[in-house]
Amino acid sequence: YENVAIGNIQLNTNYRLDFRPDRGIYDLLIKNASYGRDNGRFECRVKAVGTGADVHQEYYNVTVLTPPQPPQVAPGNIAIATEEKRQELTCSSIGGSPDPTITWYREGSTQPLQASINRGGSKDLQTTSTLIVTPRRDDDGVTYRCVVWNRAMSDGQRLETTVTLSVNYYPRVEV
Repeated sequence: YENVAIGNIQLNTNYRLDFRPDRGIYDLLIKNASYGRDNGRFECRVKAVGTGADVHQEYYNVTVLTPPQPPQVAPGNIAIATEEKRQELTCSSIGGSPDPTITWYREGSTQPLQASINRGGSKDLQTTSTLIVTPRRDDDGVTYRCVVWNRAMSDGQRLETTVTLSVNYYPRVEV
């Protein structure tokens, strides 16, 4: 732990304490927040004057917002699939704090698809979503859209990429 302020004395220029005990105000103001320095758990501790005994102690988690990087899809923007055989489509985005949400959509639909997600847990790690499809003949040429967003981005802003299925299907013979 590193003290940033004691009473109304600020020990670091990046932190300021709005300290008004008569009104119950003990607000920490963070200037020029950075992920490496400020993302994480902060402790507010109130001590009795004179004895230094702890009167109150509370912990707060601070999340420094950083946007994620544009998504990448695997196996690529065109996925070669075989009819009736499971195909994994993976969408990944590096970074972001908090971890981004990754949502899959099928071409022409606004309904999100069910997919698994593996969260990165840090602004430097990759968050990955895997969509499993079992393509039919009719799915040849269908496009899936991967959409990435987190709170560091504005409400209307999204990062997107697509993957198109190229389905190898079995020949049909009619007699």
